[in-house]
Amino acid sequence: MYNLPQPPYFLIVVGLLISLSCGFVFAKLIKQLVQDWSTNPSTCNIVSMRGLTLQLPYLGISTGALIFLSSSLQLFGFTNLVAYSICLPLTVATGVVVWIQLSKILDKMEQGIKKES
Repeated sequence: MYNLPQPPYFLIVVGLLISLSCGFVFAKLIKQLVQDWSTNPSTCNIVSMRGLTLQLPYLGISTGALIFLSSSLQLFGFTNLVAYSICLPLTVATGVVVWIQLSKILDKMEQGIKKES
């Protein structure tokens, strides 16, 4: 008798909660950094914005998305290996593209500071 494993409902919820909580922290950090920059652009170091301060919540968002997406695929009967094999490259590629875009925006902010000086 073949018995299908139960889908990981718990992991779906955990992945979603990780992404949402890290996304909330990431949004607050971005708002605070932009607010600091707008009030005093000469003392705000944009290079430090890209450091560990933003990378940790961003990695949390990506990790939560990976867990959520792969667990969701397992609802449709995919095995762990297949689900993670599909979702890992998708999550990494999307995360890299978004991080590159964020870096370009921060570069433009920094160029604006240099032009004003």
